[in-house]
Amino acid sequence: MEKKRVLILDGGGRQCLPFMRALRKRGHYIGVVCPSRCCEGYFSRYVDKRLLWPGIHKDGEGFYLCLLDYIRNNQCDVILPLGDVSAHLVSLHKQELSKYTAMAVPDYEIFMRAADKSWTMDYCMKNNIPCPRTYNPEKETLERIISKVRFPVMVKPTRGIGAIGLHRLDTADKLRKHYSTIHEKYGPLIIQEFIPLSETQFQAEAFCNAQSKMVVCMVIGKPRFFPVTGGTSTCNITIKHPDIVGNVRRLLEGIKWVGSADVDLILDPRDNVPKILEINPRVTAGIKIGFEAGIDYADLQLRLAFGRDIPVIRDYKLGIVLRNLCLDILWYKYSDKVARKKTNPRFCQFFGKNIRYQTFRKDDPLPLFGFILSNIIKYRKPRRWVTKLGTDIKIS
Repeated sequence: MEKKRVLILDGGGRQCLPFMRALRKRGHYIGVVCPSRCCEGYFSRYVDKRLLWPGIHKDGEGFYLCLLDYIRNNQCDVILPLGDVSAHLVSLHKQELSKYTAMAVPDYEIFMRAADKSWTMDYCMKNNIPCPRTYNPEKETLERIISKVRFPVMVKPTRGIGAIGLHRLDTADKLRKHYSTIHEKYGPLIIQEFIPLSETQFQAEAFCNAQSKMVVCMVIGKPRFFPVTGGTSTCNITIKHPDIVGNVRRLLEGIKWVGSADVDLILDPRDNVPKILEINPRVTAGIKIGFEAGIDYADLQLRLAFGRDIPVIRDYKLGIVLRNLCLDILWYKYSDKVARKKTNPRFCQFFGKNIRYQTFRKDDPLPLFGFILSNIIKYRKPRRWVTKLGTDIKIS
């Protein structure tokens, strides 16, 4: 493919790093949008132009106006939204933005369906795709749901990131007591069958072409995650799992998905079936494992954006391990001795030919400092830790 001028919208996220490196290796010109100078993307050696715009999480309208002004007045062949908020914004304004540049995002209606956990679970249940039994209090009364479920249950926002807002409620009385408080803080909720915590969760990093045919599905085991009750993966490993690939294909092709999607699953130890939990309609922070396993997701994005043929990729390196060391340390601190002993790969296995780290590479070491600085700023307020640890609402 001829050289392109690429604008990456998420310089403040870890997922931008492998994209920038892969694009530079192919000779493309790379601009990156950063919320401040203290972030991963700003420190990367693989950037040609750094742009400081209003933080998209705090000022989405200001960010969009900067984006629209930039692509109107500068050569920009393609924009890559890699995070939750940027992917939502670009999908929302796809018609206007596409007048000036290319992009690889689904239409807004499809994006919003995939982002809605309630809609996704309903689709899975109607189409016999394995998932936890899920109830929507917006469609039936809380008391009716209580009459049908077995406790404990999981309560979670219909839209959200990681484990934020996720609560386990062990009795009907606790559900009655805390439901309104959780709803007030996080918005619409779903009530979900509790699946006993298993040793491994999974995620599938998939990619669909313009005809909504899944051309890539890399399956990842998640032996460790934080919070330890279920949340963001702290250690990933590439594996093969044909059943997961088949079910993810049925889901994404069924909803007419286009582009990158991450599907989270949990292994139900009661029947040994991996069950779909949600779709993350964007690139995840841990996408580096895909690049390290031999899949160039950046090239796939550009091929989709410019209407090029996209090859079907079935093979990738197995046993590649990707660690988020900061969260992995928190996993170790909050996990019990049995979990520490049984985990594989071992927590103390810091080096090896297949072990990688999300933010660090020898050929691009400085983003690690940006990551440290951004997190010092982010977590200097105690309430940030409270939200991350899932203790913002006291359940008793």
